Amino acid sequence: MLSLDQETIVAISTPPGTGGLAVVRISGPHALESIKHFFSAPDKILPRVATFGKLKHPSLSEGDFDDCIITFFKGPNSVTGEDLVEISIHGGAFLQQKLLEVLLRAPKLRAAGAGEFTFRSFLSGRIDLSRAEAVAAIIRAKDAAAHKNAQNQLQGNLRKLVEKMSEKLITSLTVLEAELDFSDQEIDFSPPEALVTPLLELSQTTQSLLETYFYGRRLEEGFRVPLVGAPNSGKSSLFNLLLGQERAIVTSLAGTTRDTIENTILVAGHSVVLVDTAGLREGRDEAEISGIDRSFNEIELADLVVLVQAPDTAPPKDLPLINKPQITVYNKIDLDKDPPPNKDIYLSCATGEGTGELREAIYSHIVNMVSEGVEGVVLNNERHRDVFLRLKDQLDVCVAAIQGELGPEYIASDLRVALDILGEITGRTTPDDILGRIFSGFCIGK
Repeated sequence: MLSLDQETIVAISTPPGTGGLAVVRISGPHALESIKHFFSAPDKILPRVATFGKLKHPSLSEGDFDDCIITFFKGPNSVTGEDLVEISIHGGAFLQQKLLEVLLRAPKLRAAGAGEFTFRSFLSGRIDLSRAEAVAAIIRAKDAAAHKNAQNQLQGNLRKLVEKMSEKLITSLTVLEAELDFSDQEIDFSPPEALVTPLLELSQTTQSLLETYFYGRRLEEGFRVPLVGAPNSGKSSLFNLLLGQERAIVTSLAGTTRDTIENTILVAGHSVVLVDTAGLREGRDEAEISGIDRSFNEIELADLVVLVQAPDTAPPKDLPLINKPQITVYNKIDLDKDPPPNKDIYLSCATGEGTGELREAIYSHIVNMVSEGVEGVVLNNERHRDVFLRLKDQLDVCVAAIQGELGPEYIASDLRVALDILGEITGRTTPDDILGRIFSGFCIGK
């Protein structure tokens, strides 16, 4: 198992760029000692007290470098479990980089690697692996729904569910281990068949979790909604109208859109990726043919298809069967006094009529795809999905071993494998190389 290297690390923790404030973090056994060399009032620094002063050092600048606030957290009562110092300074890019450069000249400090602060939190036992991954998910969250799901994970919902599932496996394993240890005693043990029901319940819980993955990925990526239809049906105009900005080029010339254009809007607190596609017809040149191929590809990737029709354009020929939720929009009703029946939405991009109804229809479809999860857990992490897929397979192996009347030692061995697989979620049994890949995806300073 990896362990803390006792080196003291430093990094800028706030995002790159200019802001009102920036935070530089130092974590490790020499954190407090390191900052005292630069701070105007080193003796006033107390644990968990924000201390105002000035950064002073000949190599920083002549005189005072900047006002700052020093906050010291004594380990193990810090986010990393080590001594931790946070330096709050004005958020100028020059100030941040200059301070970092000076700190890195100190003999006992080194630059932090990607995700190293969170990694140290994990190694010190402050958080489990699932909560560490939740930190990255919170940073990536693009909307309220994704943020809420990440917060649920950070608060330990996934860990608690894994602990409950682990307890069921441990209970079953305990029964078998007792039978093996006391096989020479005249004790009546429950037959192995009694373990089938709890294992099947675990398998069902695992399957239910796996079924949340579709929604979980949409939380990360957004629901994909392409606007498709014949050239000049008003897809680009509708795209711009829904965005509230002129994002796509609109002309009266059919075939203006040669490539897909996408942008994100929020619907019911969820990210929806709107895609303006090339008009569907027989392509007239290589560029248009390529654009039309991409349109068909977007239909394949779609979570919801908005099919746009208009009175002055013929419906696309040879349109493949769309086996996706679909909304049929009849556009340009300002040009048609007798619109055809059986369309979902009638609207005019010119006047805005019907736009509200279309937004409501999209909202309704998105809400229908929302999952409440299993005990508040929605899988959005490919690693977690892989673990639960392997767990379900292993539970099937355990049930087959029981039903095949194998000896308790074989069943117990299969249960231990299942328990180890489940432990990968929280990091209890996660190999070091996997841990390295997980934390390497974090930003510097986290």
